[in-house]
Amino acid sequence: MQLSETIKLYMTREQKSLIAATMTEYINTVNGLVSDAVNGVSISKYTTADVKVNLPSALTNQCIRDAKSIVKKYNKACRDADHKNIKLAKQGKDVKVVATIPILRKPCCYINNQNYKVNGDYIEFPVLVNGKSKRLSVKTKMTDNQKSIFANSKLGTMRIVYKGNKIVAQIVYEIAEPVYNGEGNVMGVDLGIKCPAASYISDGNIKFYGNGRKNKYMRRHYARLRKKLQKAKHIDAVKRINNKEQRIMRDINHKLSHDIVETAVAHDVKIIKLERLANIRSTTRTSRKNNHSLHSWSFYRLAQFIEYKAKLAGITVEHVNPAYTSQTCPVCGHVHHANDRNYVCKCGFHIHRDVLGAMNICNSTEYVGDSNIRHTA
Repeated sequence: MQLSETIKLYMTREQKSLIAATMTEYINTVNGLVSDAVNGVSISKYTTADVKVNLPSALTNQCIRDAKSIVKKYNKACRDADHKNIKLAKQGKDVKVVATIPILRKPCCYINNQNYKVNGDYIEFPVLVNGKSKRLSVKTKMTDNQKSIFANSKLGTMRIVYKGNKIVAQIVYEIAEPVYNGEGNVMGVDLGIKCPAASYISDGNIKFYGNGRKNKYMRRHYARLRKKLQKAKHIDAVKRINNKEQRIMRDINHKLSHDIVETAVAHDVKIIKLERLANIRSTTRTSRKNNHSLHSWSFYRLAQFIEYKAKLAGITVEHVNPAYTSQTCPVCGHVHHANDRNYVCKCGFHIHRDVLGAMNICNSTEYVGDSNIRHTA
């Protein structure tokens, strides 16, 4: 299983200039190779001798590998587009699907684990100085946990990238896959706007997570700020506001997913069931007040965080069909809408609507893959 750690780099002015130039040259090289391949030039047998750029040979090799990977994905996208066009033509539709050529826009560079070294509080990697490859030693600030990880784990590729206005290193490392044990409780998790998440565990435990009102207020607050700054044509300020909002929402999702998995561990949960998130926005009831929150809330990212944290805890994650989970009575099977948050069935069963969703997700056997729904007995 692969994870990553982000490390702050404390560079001198000269080092920052060299690294920034290396990152720009890196993406220009990859984009150039992809462009050549798309225009009919074969890059399948390219070596560093065939690519004349201002990069060390180790990074040039990585550029060639990255370009080949991008071209492979682009070729697959072209084949998929051709198949779709054939289907559309048979249906008599005058529409053409065209695959777009991927272009790297954000300056970055990738360095494989053979060409960088974590040495105490320093990271060493090659850059080009006056036409010669030189190993740069950059000071970092690592936690004791990060030092322990890098000392005891198999390291993978390192990416140097901008995070805001700062340059950071992101290092991939491998850990042993946890052993899954199927004997235990099952947790259903319902995601929403007013209540970001609600869980129901097969042992009867119920829990709500997050503050939907606070999240909606924050979204509206930043939307107003953006509108005001855009009207005043302060583009840089708009970007800063966007970045800040994304950092806050990402932090909220991390905390929500941590609490959900922590609850699962405390109740000996072995399987967490989540809704299949495809078309969640089109199937969720909208209103004037929550429309913006619905289309800006990162349901998918929260689900991803739950998945990888559950995996670390040795918990399996399964996806189920979310249809009518907040409308179906688990006692008599009658389907009807709840009155706001309060669900009352004609059979006498009553419960909070989000808990009902989590309960039905927990009990559901309509498991969903990438495209099909499978029913189990």
